[in-house]
Amino acid sequence: MWSRLREVFARELVVLVDPTNAHHARRRKQLTAAVGTVFALGMAAAMGVAPRSAYDDPQAPRVLQPMRLPDLREQLDKLTDSDATYVRQERMLRGDTIATLLKRLGVDDPDAQAFIARNPTARGLFGLEPGQAVQAEVDERNLLVSLQANLGGDVANSRLLVIERAGGDDLNPQYRARVQTVGNETRYEMASGAIGSGGFFNAMDAANVPDEIVEQMISIFSGVIDFQHDIARGDRFRIVYEAGFRDGSLVRNGRVMAVELINHNELYQALWYAPEGSKSGAYYTFDGRSMQRPFLRTPVEFTRISSGFGGRDHPLHHYWAQHKGVDFAAPVGTKVFASGDGEVDFVGQQNGYGNLVILKHANGYSTYYAHLSGFAGVQRGQHVRQGQVIAFVGQTGWATGPHLHYEFRHNDVPQNPLTTALMESPALSGPARQQFLSYTSSMLSRINALRTYNVLTASN
Repeated sequence: MWSRLREVFARELVVLVDPTNAHHARRRKQLTAAVGTVFALGMAAAMGVAPRSAYDDPQAPRVLQPMRLPDLREQLDKLTDSDATYVRQERMLRGDTIATLLKRLGVDDPDAQAFIARNPTARGLFGLEPGQAVQAEVDERNLLVSLQANLGGDVANSRLLVIERAGGDDLNPQYRARVQTVGNETRYEMASGAIGSGGFFNAMDAANVPDEIVEQMISIFSGVIDFQHDIARGDRFRIVYEAGFRDGSLVRNGRVMAVELINHNELYQALWYAPEGSKSGAYYTFDGRSMQRPFLRTPVEFTRISSGFGGRDHPLHHYWAQHKGVDFAAPVGTKVFASGDGEVDFVGQQNGYGNLVILKHANGYSTYYAHLSGFAGVQRGQHVRQGQVIAFVGQTGWATGPHLHYEFRHNDVPQNPLTTALMESPALSGPARQQFLSYTSSMLSRINALRTYNVLTASN
């Protein structure tokens, strides 16, 4: 029996799927009619067993109850209350005056405008940059009730200018202005990208990294990377930095919290870390080693190395002599930085060095900066910090062109500043390392997220 049914089913299926069969059209109509009949019968059965509504039964009992409508007079009185105020926000435009700004804000109040023009605190409005938001509250007569504007601040706090009506009457209204400190919302912004044919700074612009964050990144890696000459196409960067927001608008970008740079397939990493109980912090590698190097790799933004360390034919006297430093070619007036913390030992002129600054550093190290065009106000005995401007590139003394002659000495013996190992800091250990890992775990997770994003982007 079952074999017979299978044969019949198979034969009918062949008829249904074969359009060339003589019975194909008839079978399709029969199948459609059968399916429709099944659906109709199913709906009828469902309606037959569904419970009836009381509204469909004429014999069902009816209950009538009076309904009291709410009294709307109180709400209507509030809508027409003369004390109602309205808030509007506009952004400063280039060329704005107080009059044009107040007009766009819907303020028609000559007394308020006159107060803003003469009050020293209220005149802070004149210092707003185009694009900054200003919010005004007015009454039904378009008289100013209050005005607020963000005057800037740091990542954690904003300085809010508040101008408000402080009493008086229609003939002699009184206003007051104050600047108060309000807390910001701190966010961690993230960016990543690759260096293309346009170079490092174009890649940063493409990734919308703010200029002040780029400057911090350069400073962080200044001891190990020369951003003018070492950065190459294909290098990658990932960066996390803090930013302060107020009412959804950016107040100020803050500190770089974590950064990762792949330069010539070599990985460089840095994390900001402030030990518990300390008011200051520093940058560390991801394994807890301080990024601070005792000396910068180069103390000037140079265009090329015009003469290296060691023996050479003297460009003026034309005899073979030991060159005790490295010459960095750069335009006259280029800033010269202290390569490390130290004390000014000499400022002035000295033989072939021309204008010269000598710094003494800890542990017997000293650095020489020669052929300078001028000094940056430093004096003998003054303490200077690493990266501080101490002088300017020139062509004084025995120099054939503008450049900085830089010497790096240990116990007064000249060393090659480009090859000397400059004493890496030891890594954190013990409880200090555990505290470091706990503090930095959230920043590492953000860097890891940027790595994943880069992988996904590369695979699309």
